[in-house]
Amino acid sequence: IVLLFLLLNLGEETGGGSAKQLSFSRLICTPIPVGDCKTKDLRQQREQQQDWTYLRTTAEELRQMVLQQNDQILMDQRTIRELTGKLNECESGLEDERSVPERSIGVWSGNRRVMAGDDVSSSAAAQLQTARAVEELAKAIMDLKDRIEKLEGSPGRGKGTWRVEDLEGELERKIKMLEKERQAMRKETQGQHEKINQGIDAVNHRVTELEHKPSFPDGFVLSFPMRTNYMYGLVRKEITEMYAFTACVWLKAKEGGIGTPFSYSVPGQPNELVLLQGVHNPVELLINDKVAQLPLSLPQDEWQHICVSWTLRDGVWKAYQGGKMKGKGEGLAAWHPIKPGGVLILGQEQDTLGGRFDASQALVGELSQFNLWDRVLKPAEVAALAECSSSALGNIAPWTDHDVDVYGGATKESLDPCHAAQRSNPSSPKQ
Repeated sequence: IVLLFLLLNLGEETGGGSAKQLSFSRLICTPIPVGDCKTKDLRQQREQQQDWTYLRTTAEELRQMVLQQNDQILMDQRTIRELTGKLNECESGLEDERSVPERSIGVWSGNRRVMAGDDVSSSAAAQLQTARAVEELAKAIMDLKDRIEKLEGSPGRGKGTWRVEDLEGELERKIKMLEKERQAMRKETQGQHEKINQGIDAVNHRVTELEHKPSFPDGFVLSFPMRTNYMYGLVRKEITEMYAFTACVWLKAKEGGIGTPFSYSVPGQPNELVLLQGVHNPVELLINDKVAQLPLSLPQDEWQHICVSWTLRDGVWKAYQGGKMKGKGEGLAAWHPIKPGGVLILGQEQDTLGGRFDASQALVGELSQFNLWDRVLKPAEVAALAECSSSALGNIAPWTDHDVDVYGGATKESLDPCHAAQRSNPSSPKQ
């Protein structure tokens, strides 16, 4: 009877002075709607978001939601057990006919608004109302129990039931798959880096071999077998600004003079520094398009050592052949420094920077030991080079295999011009 007092609501009057009717409230458990769980949003985010950090965070949120649902279910189950116990007490009370009228009277006398009214006089009417209330309570409890069971969900309830555990498991599998893919990509990248490093090491090893192992241990010469506008040699060293220079070279011309042993051009000036001899013309030294004729005589098919020096101070120049000075002068491009950053070509005269060669000015023959310094060599140094008692290399353009390339059919051949000159002229100085 106490339980009924707690669960019954007061009935409202239907009219003035008329009998009052009792209405009983029902216990209603409202489950969480499936749509409120935002499963579609979660699934869309799971399909669109590939970042494993976001997936792990989502899985943690779902795990917390499952724990809350479990706590709610346990609370509802405890409530059902309490209500069931009290219901049993009420049912057992109905069986005791003596105690029921007394309890009923006590309850209704304490709060008369709960019952039909003051006109209720018989215990039979009270028992009937109590039975109805118990029936309503039992029905509400059963409805609550059914809804809780649906909320818990079993594997066999159909495809429409939303199961958080399944979604959580799917997210876990996705996270593991992403981690495996990341590990595979990391291994693949490491493999590629190792291959690249191996390739770089191989190239560096090859470059080191080429730098320390000369291809021509006995010296080499450049050979230009015919007069063309495409055979030439290229000095790879970068030319710096020079206020003085000395250029030395071994030459063996075949026909029509020496042509152009070397030419250096810069942007805007193709004749920055040129040594040339045209057919039936004297040897000329050009600096910034200024010309000086050199008193040199070069017979055909013989190795000859030539050196020319110059300084911007008053434009003083000197010309050597065979280690001996053959002439000197001044006023050649005075106070004009040789510009840096140009192209140094062997065997051809440049009409533009690095090209536009003229076959009539090409060297036909052989060339070797071309060296360029940014100072004026002393006469003794020039003589030592011509007598093969010195093998000094130019500090601006040294004669080394890896600093000189050939193009257009010109070739490199293993030969020491000093030994060749001694064989052709036994009276020449020995090394």
